[in-house]
Amino acid sequence: MALSEVDECFEKGLLKRITKSKSLALQDMNQAEFFLNEAFDLINIKKKEMASIAMYNAIFHAARALLYFDGIKEKSHYCLQKYIEEKYEKKGLLNSDDLSLFDLLRGIRQEVQYNVTRVKFEHNLAELYDRTEKAIGKIKRIIV
Repeated sequence: MALSEVDECFEKGLLKRITKSKSLALQDMNQAEFFLNEAFDLINIKKKEMASIAMYNAIFHAARALLYFDGIKEKSHYCLQKYIEEKYEKKGLLNSDDLSLFDLLRGIRQEVQYNVTRVKFEHNLAELYDRTEKAIGKIKRIIV
C-alpha cells in the first residue's frame, strides 16, 4: 500500500513528532499576527512584493502554530501544507479556499523572493489580505 504524502513527509524527516505545545502554538500565532500587521502597513505604502512576502509569512506561522498544537515540527513548507490539508481540511475545520490561499501565497513568495528580475505583480492585495486575515482567524479559533 502506498504511503500518503504526509506519511512520506514523516518518513523523510520533513515532519517530526514532538511534544504538543499550546504555548509554542500561541507564540507562532503572535508571529502570524505580527506579519499580518506588517503586510497591512506595506500594502498602504504600495510595497506590493514585500506585502506578499509578509502575508505568506503570516499564513505560514499560523499554519505552523497548528503543527505545534498537534505536536509536529516541520522542515518543509510543502509538507506543512499537506499535513494541514489531511488533518484540518478533511475534518472541515479549514476549507479548500484556505489551503489554496496558502499555496497561492507560497508560490507568490517564491516568485518574488527567488526571481533574479523584478516580478510583474498582478494580484489583488486587498483581497489576498482579507483572505489571509480570515484564515488566520480560523486557525486562532482552533488553537485558543
